[in-house]
Amino acid sequence: MRKCFRYLLQYAILIVFGYFIYQTAFRRETPPVHDRAAWTQRDGFVALSYGGITIDERVHSLVTKERLREQLAALAKAGYETVTTDDLVDFYTKNKPLPEKALYLMFEGGRKDSVLFSQPVLTGVGFNAALYLYGDHLTGWNRFFVRQNELRKIADNPFWDVGAMGFHSELINQTPSGGYAYYLTERLAAAPGRPEESLEAFGVRVAEDFTLARSSIETLGKVTPQGYVFMPANTLGVSLPEALARPNAEALAANFPLAFTRIGETYNSRDVDPRRLTRMQVAPDWSAERLLLEIESRQPRSRYMDFTQTVRQGLWQTTLGELTALGDTLALTPPAGKDGFARLRGTEGFENFTVQLKAMPPEGDGAALVYLRYRDFESFLRIRVTAQRVTVQEKTGPTLNTIFQYVLPLDHAGSVALDACVKGNRLLLSVDGKAVANYPIPLTAETRRGSLALGASDESDAAPQAAGFSEMRLATFPPRWISAQNIADVPLGDARTLTAVVLPTDSLEADPLRDAAALITAAAGGVEVHLDLSGQDPAVVEEALARVADAPAGLVFSRLLRGFVLTLGKPEDLGRLIQAAAKLKAKGYAVALRVEAGAVPRLVEADLGLAPDWLLFDMPPPADDAATTVLENRFDRSRMLYRAASQAGSATVSYEVKR
Repeated sequence: MRKCFRYLLQYAILIVFGYFIYQTAFRRETPPVHDRAAWTQRDGFVALSYGGITIDERVHSLVTKERLREQLAALAKAGYETVTTDDLVDFYTKNKPLPEKALYLMFEGGRKDSVLFSQPVLTGVGFNAALYLYGDHLTGWNRFFVRQNELRKIADNPFWDVGAMGFHSELINQTPSGGYAYYLTERLAAAPGRPEESLEAFGVRVAEDFTLARSSIETLGKVTPQGYVFMPANTLGVSLPEALARPNAEALAANFPLAFTRIGETYNSRDVDPRRLTRMQVAPDWSAERLLLEIESRQPRSRYMDFTQTVRQGLWQTTLGELTALGDTLALTPPAGKDGFARLRGTEGFENFTVQLKAMPPEGDGAALVYLRYRDFESFLRIRVTAQRVTVQEKTGPTLNTIFQYVLPLDHAGSVALDACVKGNRLLLSVDGKAVANYPIPLTAETRRGSLALGASDESDAAPQAAGFSEMRLATFPPRWISAQNIADVPLGDARTLTAVVLPTDSLEADPLRDAAALITAAAGGVEVHLDLSGQDPAVVEEALARVADAPAGLVFSRLLRGFVLTLGKPEDLGRLIQAAAKLKAKGYAVALRVEAGAVPRLVEADLGLAPDWLLFDMPPPADDAATTVLENRFDRSRMLYRAASQAGSATVSYEVKR
């Protein structure tokens, strides 16, 4: 009887295995459709991850096949389109666009059931996915995981990409009490008669594992994996000590252009490090409606109306400390010995925005922290508020720099009212209703975009107190340019949401000292200045650069001038135009290209070497969105500005993004 049962079991395994091969190799379904010519979105994408799929309703640790079907159908109905790993690599390295609602679907662990049970679901909705696996499973004894003879068939399947999770899957440093570590996160513990692994040996072992993770898939699957999942999540770049993180980061960069190192969030903006991406792991008990709500709560927003409700709505990702709503105040209590931190979901990629709030630091030496444009722990802009002073700090790497400081009056008590406007590479700051800096505070290009976050520091107190934040208002605003013949025509007194002004080139010659003062006035409002070379021969660029350097106020011009505006002229001028733009960019200037209505077809057909930072269209946006799809597929639509309607007799012309 026992022998019969064994035969039946083996027969069942062969049937399942054969079905697996049929599903992934021999069955010819219509492959997923990717209309890349119609993609125009360059903001970011959603990443979802599944640990495995089951057909047994009694298994509560995995998502069932039927629930997966419901979830993917709901995502498709909501307008989501899946993208491949190559699409993401091109998005980050070549500025290629993605679909409006881009979705990257992941199955982690390399389980056969992930492929077997999800394949018909993917086929039904026209989605593709990426399978992430360990290299040692490909030749291991456990047939529960995808093996080498199946890998090639999956790699050839248009519904699947293949990515790596490392080579060695086994845990290390296991102890009788249940302790353990992942292969790349600790040095090997000392064994009887052997010392603890050195840092040098650890680095060699890490580099070897990353190389094997890539080469095992290349050799057995005949495909080069582009994506990597670092295990465990939220360690590399977060909690892993620097001495261990550095060799991991170096080996990762040498082998993979893309990596998911974090979980919890689902949205990845275009400004994040492509080797520090995040994904949301789908819980087995989530309904399709719950999944959509979880995704929506993490999507970018442009305005937040009631901050007291953001805690209840789950809009804060609190990684350190505890965030609570006390009436109309958010209270962030830090853990002992560390800074509390809570990031506002939906603010990824914020560039130009205003924020007003009142900050109450903990008593004594504590500080309330307001992070502006937070990307990660090595890239952010923040305002630090203590009982004595307000400090602006910027971090672009391992060093935290103080770039501005304001000492509060001696008789100051209570909360500190902050009013900040961040636009371009400038910060305008008011404290308690007073503009505390004579000019906008200059920022580095590295902190041009990022999230809003709150922090609390009370490290000297064994029982840390909370920092309070109240009366918070936050709103973004799009780029807005004004072209004028004279700086006096530009309403700089109301320039809070004005991002740039375009002036004639003769500003360098007509009255340089006057116009230098005008540039200073514009800069005081955080407004970038561009000189207009439109209609002139591209060869004039060299002359204009020389005049910038030789003008009586040349130092002011060279420091405050942000860029130049060129024009798309005759077809035979295109080569010289590309050369002119390259020269300007080499000098550190931005290049805007003015385009008249009749020149749009020429712009579409122009050489790919033409890559201006901005496009200024001397016409309103077309009523038909399809007319701009080709342009938005090639150029960043957030940098395409159209001429706005102006009042009769107006001395200025405004350019705005398409609404």
